Amino acid sequence: MQGAQKLTPLDASFLHLETPRTHMHIGGVAIFEPSPLGTGRALYEALARAIAPRLDLMPRYRQKLAFVPLSLDTPVWVDDPDFEMSNHLLRAALPKPGGDLELQELIGRVFSRPLDRRRPLWEIYIVEGLRDGRWALLTKSHHAMVDGISNLELATILLDVEPDPEPDSRPFGVSHWEPEEAPSSMGLLINSLRERVTRPARLLSAARAVAGQPGRLGNALRDTASGLVAMADHFGTSSSAINGRTGPSRSYRYSRFPLEDFRTIKAAFGGTINDIVLAVVAGGLRHFLITRGVDPEDEDEALQALCPVSIRDTRERTALGNRLAMLLVKLPTAEADPQRRIAAVRSTVDGLKARKQAVGADFLLNLAGFAPSTLHAMVARASLRQIAFNLIVTNVPGPQFPLYCQGAKLVEVFPIAFLYDGQKLAIAIFSYCGTLNFGYLVDSQGMSDVDVFAECVEEALRELVDAAKLDAARPPVASRQPSARRKRAVRTTSVGSTPRRGSVG
Repeated sequence: MQGAQKLTPLDASFLHLETPRTHMHIGGVAIFEPSPLGTGRALYEALARAIAPRLDLMPRYRQKLAFVPLSLDTPVWVDDPDFEMSNHLLRAALPKPGGDLELQELIGRVFSRPLDRRRPLWEIYIVEGLRDGRWALLTKSHHAMVDGISNLELATILLDVEPDPEPDSRPFGVSHWEPEEAPSSMGLLINSLRERVTRPARLLSAARAVAGQPGRLGNALRDTASGLVAMADHFGTSSSAINGRTGPSRSYRYSRFPLEDFRTIKAAFGGTINDIVLAVVAGGLRHFLITRGVDPEDEDEALQALCPVSIRDTRERTALGNRLAMLLVKLPTAEADPQRRIAAVRSTVDGLKARKQAVGADFLLNLAGFAPSTLHAMVARASLRQIAFNLIVTNVPGPQFPLYCQGAKLVEVFPIAFLYDGQKLAIAIFSYCGTLNFGYLVDSQGMSDVDVFAECVEEALRELVDAAKLDAARPPVASRQPSARRKRAVRTTSVGSTPRRGSVG
């Protein structure tokens, strides 16, 4: 429809899942060295001038939501004719001493407030008052608008790979954007009714197209069926020490880890960096449950993580909206041995990928999009209640080379996730320039001991690093031929028999 873009089923789901107690925005905080411009008004105005023309590449950042009357269809994006940069680019300052604690407390306050749906769903705070003259950019965007990968790509548009980049070809600070006239409420309603009349014909046309490719259709149906079966294994009620009624206020903490530690663990035990991240999270949760007086080996306390998987390809790097599928990973919190913990994670994740679980999740989310908006909201909420998971764990890879903003070097980045209803903890991980940083968003009332949890995750990583170094220090086992006596013993042991204590088996 002219002047309007409908939300995808997944984007609309994040909108429908939002309540006064659960805010569906994500973001991150990027900390910079002192800028040549200093701080205060000069830095604010320079950033405002830099952002304005770059928003021409990101039209969604000047669009707001419009709703179809009677909630008969999915909401749409329309240009905001009253867009003002000052409503979205904001200033904040930390009290002295401007350290980690003060910054984390500010993030908790900002992320406790929902975004204003009457305006484009994003904010950027220029945070001053950090130690040693440093400053930060705190971003906050609704998940209906961006996913973690596209949010990263869009954030990098505001950054440069050199301290003094070449100037833009356009006049600095000049934007050529003109808002397109939005359709009226009646126009949205008529267009929705017209689309519903023509949708069966479009679906039939699509069916005819794929019928000519039976091999491709068969593979897609097989993958989807396998994924739905895998998803069915996770239906049920979620309950644990990190679940319960979610309140509206948030607290936030973060941990810094050298990426080299994860590479050391990978070299010793195999797997991917993401496998090791999940093993660290599982170990941290195990230690945390113990501090709460909970037995982590109790089957009722088995924890499961929802892990978003980006299916965005290189052609969609700056595309807005969500291109996500989901993996539901059972975390081996009952496993005390760190090496076996990694092995369990690897086995679980490999099995889920083989069973195409992410395909099944993507299918369910898109299927909901064929329902009216009100029914879509009910399906989205009911699905989350039925799929048992205890927390979100999302890992987004970042650049391993330095970036700059207004001539200031980006020092470190910490990601911020969100809480679904009934959850008290969400973990986001981001890598940048040799570091892997964990961000922990919690319900401030339901999980006031977030500092303890951060220490438990740090302890879990130390366990794995120590185990990896111990494994590397062991001398290699010499390959030797068995002695004649050993060969005779092997031959005299019958197949299927149980060897006696001390015998060769």
